[in-house]
Order: sequence, then structure tokens, then C-alpha cells
Amino acid sequence: MTYCKPHLILYILTLFVGRLLNAALPVDFTNEVRPILSEYCFHCHGPDKSTRKAKLRLDLSEGALRDLGGYSAVIPGKPEDSELVFRLHSEDKDELMPPPKTGKRLSEKQKKILEDWIKHGAEYEEHWSFLPIDTPSVPTKSTKTKSKHSVDRFLAKKLETEVYSFAQPTENKTLLRRLYFDLLGMPPTLEEANQFLKDKSDNAYNRLVDRLLADQRFGERMAVHWLDLVRYSDTIGYHSDNFMEVSAYRDYVIDAFNENMSYDQFVIENLAGDLIPRSSKRQKIASGYNRLLQTTQEGGAQAAEYTAIYQADRVRNFGVVWLGATTGCAQCHDHKFDPFTIKDFYSLAAFFADLKERPVGKRSPNLYLPTQVQSNKLQELEKNKQYLEQETKNTKALLEKESTDALVNLKKALREFSYAEPKDKEPQISERIWADDTAPADAQLSGKWELVSSPVYSGAKSIVRAGKGNNQHYFINSKSPHTVTSDEDEFFAYTFLDPENPPRQIMLQFNDGSWGHRAYWGESLIPYGQENTVSRVKMGPLPDLGKWVRLSVSAKKIGLKPKDKINGIAFTQWDGKIYWDKIGVNSKVEPSKDIHFSLLAWTAQAKGDKSLPVEIQKAAKKSDKDRSKLESDLLKTHFLIYKYRGIPKDALAFREKILANKIQIKQRESKLEKAKKDIENHRKNFRSMLVSESGSSRMVRILPRGNWLDQTGELVAPAIPEFMGKLDTKDRKANRLDLANWVVSDDNPLPARAFTNRIWKMFFGYGLSRRLEDLGGQGEPPTHPKLLDHLASEFRNNGWDMKKLIRTLVTSDAYKQSSVPTEKLAKADPLNRLYARQSRFRVDAEFVRDTALSISGLLFSDIGGTSVKPYQPAGYWQHLNFPARKWQAGKGDDLYRRGLYTFHCRSFTHPAMLAFDAPSREECTAERPRSNIPQQALALLNDPVFVEAARVFAEKILTHSNKEDLEKIHYAFQCALTRHPTKEEVQVMTKLLSQQRKRYQEDEEAALGLVKTGQKKYNTNLRVSELAAWTSVSRALLNMYETTARF
Repeated sequence: MTYCKPHLILYILTLFVGRLLNAALPVDFTNEVRPILSEYCFHCHGPDKSTRKAKLRLDLSEGALRDLGGYSAVIPGKPEDSELVFRLHSEDKDELMPPPKTGKRLSEKQKKILEDWIKHGAEYEEHWSFLPIDTPSVPTKSTKTKSKHSVDRFLAKKLETEVYSFAQPTENKTLLRRLYFDLLGMPPTLEEANQFLKDKSDNAYNRLVDRLLADQRFGERMAVHWLDLVRYSDTIGYHSDNFMEVSAYRDYVIDAFNENMSYDQFVIENLAGDLIPRSSKRQKIASGYNRLLQTTQEGGAQAAEYTAIYQADRVRNFGVVWLGATTGCAQCHDHKFDPFTIKDFYSLAAFFADLKERPVGKRSPNLYLPTQVQSNKLQELEKNKQYLEQETKNTKALLEKESTDALVNLKKALREFSYAEPKDKEPQISERIWADDTAPADAQLSGKWELVSSPVYSGAKSIVRAGKGNNQHYFINSKSPHTVTSDEDEFFAYTFLDPENPPRQIMLQFNDGSWGHRAYWGESLIPYGQENTVSRVKMGPLPDLGKWVRLSVSAKKIGLKPKDKINGIAFTQWDGKIYWDKIGVNSKVEPSKDIHFSLLAWTAQAKGDKSLPVEIQKAAKKSDKDRSKLESDLLKTHFLIYKYRGIPKDALAFREKILANKIQIKQRESKLEKAKKDIENHRKNFRSMLVSESGSSRMVRILPRGNWLDQTGELVAPAIPEFMGKLDTKDRKANRLDLANWVVSDDNPLPARAFTNRIWKMFFGYGLSRRLEDLGGQGEPPTHPKLLDHLASEFRNNGWDMKKLIRTLVTSDAYKQSSVPTEKLAKADPLNRLYARQSRFRVDAEFVRDTALSISGLLFSDIGGTSVKPYQPAGYWQHLNFPARKWQAGKGDDLYRRGLYTFHCRSFTHPAMLAFDAPSREECTAERPRSNIPQQALALLNDPVFVEAARVFAEKILTHSNKEDLEKIHYAFQCALTRHPTKEEVQVMTKLLSQQRKRYQEDEEAALGLVKTGQKKYNTNLRVSELAAWTSVSRALLNMYETTARF
């Protein structure tokens, strides 16, 4: 007779009782029923009334139980009488649900779940994510864990009915690398690893966690995920994808995580930092979140269309980022799976209708961020401008009064003067003065034009210059150039040579479009022109010292011809000190044809002179017979006062006073304009930022089917989704600050759940609810709802403390367990939904780059700053147009910065980043895909930054010690993988090294080409072939999956 063993009998009884109990248990609506209804029924029988069929609504209990004319879709307790069950099993194609044309069919198991649910009463539950956050008690007893940590207790509770338990704790080296990748985005250096591995104290791990949370690299690591969410980019997207400067927002995010800013404050500053009373510059930068979307500069684009596109983008992003909700699905109609209506969508859009922005065209920065040095310089420039404004105002008032008095006296002097049109054709000398008391007012000045009161030849001031060797000052591009009339035109200048400090050479240079005409006195030291040509004419010795001497040169002497136009003169000297005064030119003119002697000649020229008063221009344009006496007298008076050179000497003095004052006023105004321009140019060097700026809110109306051309929809005001309550703003119109405060209010369960779920994913590989972007009807219910609510409530109740939440997760035993499953565990839970083991995955694209740079020692570790351009394949941007652009790789440290600082172009994301699944950020990315493709290996082997990193790593290996290859291989593995190589790995690496040595010893040119890759110079103290061979070994190490994987 055979007897059953006691434990076998117990097992069979347990199995039998378990099945009886399971049969009696009601079906889980949230985890079993709702997903089926959402997938197969809600499209036609859900929240969206515009597509609802047969007036049947299955997302609500009252809809499912509603009398449809003698029958109901669901009759609690009676699946056999429920129309829903009948339709699921019908063989009539017109009655079968879902309709065959949808291509969707329920499995027998799914049908059974719905039948059992109805049988047990068809109880509905409100969607889990919209329910208030619960504060469940931490399980106190467990057979699966000895840990008292809340995370372990909640996870263990779910394992109680399973035949397996948690995986074993992982070894310290793996845990160390895991924590470094998770918190800093790069592996530990050998020194950092040894610091932890040699610490045998009980608190070693907790101290490591605290150390890494305090490390500035933590903010950089966390920012990568956040920038994906908010679709941060350095370009605007769409067809031109032009540059926009928003990098200060990235710095803000890094700082916020490093400083452990409370998440509620972070939310408020992002959505409405500009609306916070007395908002700081940093809060305004945070509000740049609202400006990170794609925009267009396309010519011909419709402003109304893009206004609609932008508002939809903002509502989509708002929903996913802050709520974990797909609000964008309500743009054209009510949401088909969640309670968001189309009115909710446009009411949310109305919150952002106050933002000042151009719908089409370039968006100019509206916040400038100078460094302290730049601020100090700006203060100096502003102070100088204010001084010049006051000086110009005072001087102008004084000079204008002097000019008014001089004009009165000039008119008096001309009362008895009788003008007659010249008839004599005998040429006369006409003198034109360029500089006397002031520099030319209508020209561009270069060099220092210093005015002094003594010694003076003419007027009240002279110009002084002192210097060593070749030095000069000059004017150029005069708006009233001198037109050479004949070979006899004489250019002159009065000079006074300081006897205490005489020059060795003087040169006058004349510009007629080029500096090709020169005359000099003294030695031949100034290196301009060719001797004995018009470009360098020797006029004689230096003039006498200590007295005013007139220097002159004829047009012919220096090769100038009639009609040549002189627009500038340079005053050049070698050594010494020189005073200059009364600089001009004498020309012989025919009075009847010269505008300075003939009223008729001047009037003809005045017709097109737009610098003259309007009434003078109008009078000049009329013919003699059409001109009135008043207009003729007006022209004559203006001519005599300002132009005619034949007036009496006493009158001429008054005119010169008026003209001199006018020049002085102009010079002071030019100085002031230059000061303003200096400030403007200085500001161009400032870092800038696009931030939110509130203005008058535009009207927002519902766009039926999202059609921007259809303006028949209802006008809406800013409001939160109706099913989630109502904002209490009294009679005031709600704004973005109200929206932000609602997001983080206790009435809103979504933000805490959404953020906690995403943080969990970062440290465990998957979210507790796996659809990070959608906690709604199309998402997945959390595998551990009580754990999610426990973490979310703790997060909110602890002041939205982000680092505390992360510390909670990484100090759990569940976090520290091995990622290697037993065969039984892998088979029972292949997708790791119960977290009975850790996850393993390749790190994100930015961290792949950071890892190589860190291992090699190339990494430049400065935090923050503008985006940089590392190496990129030539021609990658060849199709980036409007305008066409070329990628200009940076230099020096910019080439070795962390991946998150790489210039991000939406339409042409950096190819190395793209290969490792970095998103384009045209839309919000809550979770990146993880692919495993050949391009990744090719990037690691051939991208210049990885080749350069491998070579620098090889230098590090070779200079570490002079010991044998085996020692070096062990050192390389410790640096790259925080462990020693296996015996097999040593054999592989030794063989590779031997092959590469032979190759590069035979091909020195190839070796040189390899080690010269990148901008950093290679170590010339090392033999090139040896360095190249070890570079190949390093490349192999950097290409190993383990190097860039988090286990």
C-alpha cells in the first residue's frame, strides 16, 4: 500500500482550497475589467459623446445599467441576461461586439473576466489615478523579507502568494556601479570605487548614497530625463529649425535638483515663475518652460494657424509632464478613454493665452544674463552714457544760444550787403577747412583725437598726438568728400613740433577709396607706400621745431586727378609729439559755377539736398518764374548766411561760429550715440533667455475638430478640467499661477503619482504603472497600487522632497538585489512586474558619452553653461536650410563636456546621440526606447570622441606603471569596469594586443593616424605603435556592453 507524504497532501489541499477561494473572489475591476473595456469598448461607448454609439456608455455604472428599451448592457448578477455578454458571444456579424471591421476580438479569457465581473455584481470603480491619494499602512508581517523598509514590505506583500522570493543581494561592486549610473550618470573612478569598497563599516552604503546625492553631477544626471519631458532643444524645429538660446533653463533644472528644490516650488516656477510677485531672475528663467515648444519662422505661415498649434502643444505637454495625462487627446473631441472634454482642453489652453510671443517669425530674447564682469563693465558704460547725456544737454544748450546770437549778428552784418551774381570767369581761391578746433563731424574717426588749448594756430583748440614708433590718427568716409577740381588743388595742415620730443618723420595720407597717395617730411621710417611713387612722395626735411609751420602738397604731386574724391586724411608720425591745426584744402574755382560763390549754382544743387530745411528744398525745386518773391528771398538769405564765401569778414566770423558750434554739437551727439552703441554691442555678448512674459490675454474658443479655420466654437475662460473641480478665484480671471498652485494642491492626485512613478522607473527599470506618459484609461494600472500611493503620499507630505524620495528607493533591499534571475523567477515573471529582481539596461545616450570621457580622464567637469558642439560627421547638416548652416565643432574643453550639454538640433539630432535612442524632442518624451543595433557599436568604435577617449585611456594605462602587459590589462579593467578581468578576458585582450602591436609596428603611418584622432595632442613620450596598440585594446573595452550598462 502506498502512502502520500504529508507535505504532498498539504500542497494538494492548499491548491484545492486556493482554487475554491479564487472562484469566490470578485474580479478586480481596475486591473482586469477596465483595461478590457478601455481597449475594446470605450472608443464607441466611452466619454466622447461625439462618437458614442447607441447612446450606450460603458465607462460609467449608470451608463452600463441604463434601460436601453427593455434590456440593459449589464444586469448585475445576471451575465446570462446582460446584452453585453450576448453581444460578445453572438455569431451574427451585425450584433457581434466589437464589430468585426475593427479587427479586434476578445479572447475567451477576457470574455470570462467580464462574465465573472457581472456575476459578482458589476461593481464599478473610479479610475485609480483620479482617486485621492491613499495613505496605506505598511505591511507589518512578511515571510518574504526580513527588511523593515516600506518599499520591501509592499513588494514582499505581493510575493506572499508566489513560490519564489526576492533575488539575492548583488555584490558591492555591481551595487556601486549601479548607484553611480543611477545617481550621477557615469561609473565611479578607480579612486571613488576604492573609497567605498574599502569601507567595511555598517553605514558605508548610506554614506555613499548621501555623498552622491550631494554631488553636483546628480543634477546633471536628473536633468537629462527632465529635458526630454519638456522637449528642451537649442533649435526651434519645423522647416528652418533655427537656433534659440534657452540653455539657462537647463542650468536652472540642474541647480533645482542639486539644491533639492521642493517639487511643488519647481512646478510653480516652471508654469508661472514670471507671475510670482517680485519674481527673481531665476524664477523668470524657470518660466522659460512655456517657451520651449517648436515654433516657425517660415515665410507665409499663417499666424492664426500657428497660434492654434502652439496652444495645443502646450496643453499636450502640460498634461503629460505635470499630470501624467493625455490631455492632447481632447483637442478635436472629448477624450475617448478619460473624462477630459474638448472644453477642458481649450480651457487649459486659455491659461497660456497671456504669453507674449510672435506666432510666426524670429523670437527675440527677453531676458539677459550677464556675468559679474559683464555687469561691472555695463555699469561703467551706463555711467559714461549718463555723463555724456548730461554734458551733451548742457553744451548743446550753451552752443545753441551762442549760435542764435551769432545768427542775429550775422543777419545784422548782412543787412547793408548787396549780393550780385558773379559774371567774372576769372578763377578764385576757395578754402575748405576739415578740422579746426574739432575733428571732422561727418566722418568716421580712428585713433585718439585729443584737443588742447595750447599751443594753438587758429581758433581755440589744436589736436595733439604723442607716441613711440609708427602711430597715427585719421578720419575716413567723410559724408562730404572733397572733389579735386584741378592739379593745383593744395592740401595743407599747420604743425607744431615739440622741441622737447620731436618726431623723426611726418606723413600725410589721402584716401580716395584706398590709401594710395602720401607725402612725408623727415626720415624714411613709416612703412607705407613705395618710395619715389605717388604712394610715397618725399617733400623735404622736418619743419622747424617749436613754431607753427604750414605743410602743403599739391594734388598733382601725389597723383590725384580732377574729379577724384578725397574722403579721408591720415596724420602719421614716427616717434615724438606733434600739434596739428587748421587742416584743409585750397581749390581754384570758377565763381559762376561754384556753389560757394553763385546763388544760381547753389540753388540748382539745393534741389536734391535732403539735408536742407524742407521749405528751402521746395523753393529750390521751383523754376524762377514760378517762385514767389518770399521764396526767392528765403533762398538768397539761406545762401548768404550759410554758403556764400564772399561776405564781409565780420559776417564770416559769425558764420564760422555758427558752423563750428554745429560741428561741436554733432560731435557730442556722435559721442553719445557711440556710447549707446557700445552698450548695445556689449549686451550682445550677454547670455540671453526666452522667458514667459504676461500680456493681454487673447480670446480662446473651442475649435471644432481642432480646425483653426472654424471660429464657431464657444469662447472659454481659463479653467481646470471640470471633473477635477473648480478654481476659487472669486471674480478674478484665473491665470497660470492659479493653475500651478492647483497642480500641486492636495485636491490633485495626479502630479505626485506621475512624478513618483517616473522616479521609480529610473531606479527600478520600469514604472509601477508602466505607461509613464499616461496614468489614464489607456495606461496600465500600477502593479503595486498601495506602494505607489504610499510613496506619493510620503513625497507630498514630506514637503515634495525629491532627494528624500530617491534616498528612500535606493536604500531599500529591493534596489540592492541582483539583476540576475533564477530560472524559476525568469519563467514565472519574465517582465519583472513584481520586482523580485533588479533590472539591467544600457544607459542613456548622454551617459554612454560621459562614461567614455570619465574612464579616459578627458571629461571636463564644469557644471552648466551654454550648449557645445562636439565632433560631428561632415555634411550631416547639409539639408538644414533657411539659412544653410555648417556644424562648427568646438575647441578645447568644449569638446569634452557631458552629453547633456551637446547642442541639440530637433531635425538633425547629433548622430551619436541618435544611435543610442536620444529623442528629437519635437514632442514630450516620458520614456526613451532602448534599442540594440549595429550602429551603436560603430559609433563607439569610430566616433572621434570615443577614439580620442580610447587613446587618452591608453596613455593613462601606459603611464600608470612600467609593469607587464598583464598588470596593465588588470588596471584597464579596474578603471573601466570596477573589477579584474576573468582568465578568458585576459587571453582575449592579450591576443588582441599582440595582433595590434604587430599591425602598427609594420604600419607606422596607420598608427600615427589613429593616435592623432581628435584635437588633444597625443603623448609624444610614448612609442606611437605601442600607443596605437593599446588604443585598440581601450576601444574594445569601451565597446563592451558591460561598460555602458547598468546591472
